[in-house]
Amino acid sequence: MAGLVSTGFRGLAALRRAPAFHPGGVVLRGELRPVADDLPWPRASAPVVARLSKGAGTPGRLPDALGLAVRIPGAGRDGGPWDITLTTAGSGHLGRLLPRPAAAWTRGAYSSLVPYRRADRLVWLGAWAEAGSPRVEASLEAVRAAAPLRFVLRTGREDGRWCDSAVLTLTETGGDAPSFDPMLNRPEGLGFAPEWLVRVRERAYAGSRAGRPS
Repeated sequence: MAGLVSTGFRGLAALRRAPAFHPGGVVLRGELRPVADDLPWPRASAPVVARLSKGAGTPGRLPDALGLAVRIPGAGRDGGPWDITLTTAGSGHLGRLLPRPAAAWTRGAYSSLVPYRRADRLVWLGAWAEAGSPRVEASLEAVRAAAPLRFVLRTGREDGRWCDSAVLTLTETGGDAPSFDPMLNRPEGLGFAPEWLVRVRERAYAGSRAGRPS
């Protein structure tokens, strides 16, 4: 099973000459400001690089599973980066597990889809556009023209509650996109669950990395 996943993602990445999913996107820069310590955020506001992307690469304003990827330099293991990847989804117990097509970048929830494991707790991570944000249609051109953008990152508990955890402000567009990989790039002591799904995701990301042009 794991080998088939890796091969499939490698082939799709090679065909697209881009990541297997979320092949096209817009790079933005800004900062992340922690407001809680329920995840190992930097102690103070930190610069970030982000990418907003369409999962299947649908054209124009067509709905898609929209992606929000964030890299926090220096916040990962051994001084490396911490990469966070979120996808539009629901916010309930089941909805936060499943990607959901969205028609706008600033409406609805983004989710980590699987929980982080920190010590003995499971913690989901989600994001919502700040209240009052204008509607930005689901096209790359629209999001490129919409900066600045602000998102509230929230942690989801096993009982279904969501609590504010950090604020993400994106103010500039442009620059090269990092190769986001949440499986490789994360803080010490922060993993994913459940184990079987972790193995599948690791194979998927490894296959996508192997299939992309160097």
